[in-house]
Amino acid sequence: MIKFILLFFIPVLLWGTTYDSTLLQIGAKIFPKIALMEKGTKERIQTTVNIVIITGGSNKQTAQQLAEMIERQYHGTLSNYSLTCSVVSIKEGFEVKNAHGFILLMDPDDSMLPALLEYAHKNKTLTFSFDPLVLQNGAAVSLYIGRSVKPYINLSTLKEVPFTFEYGFLKLSQSY
Repeated sequence: MIKFILLFFIPVLLWGTTYDSTLLQIGAKIFPKIALMEKGTKERIQTTVNIVIITGGSNKQTAQQLAEMIERQYHGTLSNYSLTCSVVSIKEGFEVKNAHGFILLMDPDDSMLPALLEYAHKNKTLTFSFDPLVLQNGAAVSLYIGRSVKPYINLSTLKEVPFTFEYGFLKLSQSY
């Protein structure tokens, strides 16, 4: 019995959190567009929208997959802007300048998460997550998938930073 339990948990320990490919595809379509719906972010865009996926080592392959999905979805163009998407480690995330969105593929218990969220908020960078616990810890936007897909927005974060979204996005979103 113990061997069976160990065999069951080894893949989880080696490869980190698993993300459903459908959820990743929805995030790849929605997160870049949400960046354009935030007034301050849109004003800071000069010619290129910079989306950065920040991940721990165990989710690096998933982060690469998500970056490829974003590239396939937008082919380097979002609205009238160029779109770049890069994958960096958590430590490298603190060195990123002029990002318009951080997609956080990291453990909600990661000791560096609060400092990274503070860094993002200080630089007025939108933070996105697929994990409701990361949203609870201070990310700005997450996704809920039930009968429909709804963006969740963290009202505490929106008041703290302050991000200003278009009315249509706020009406569509679920408050957290």
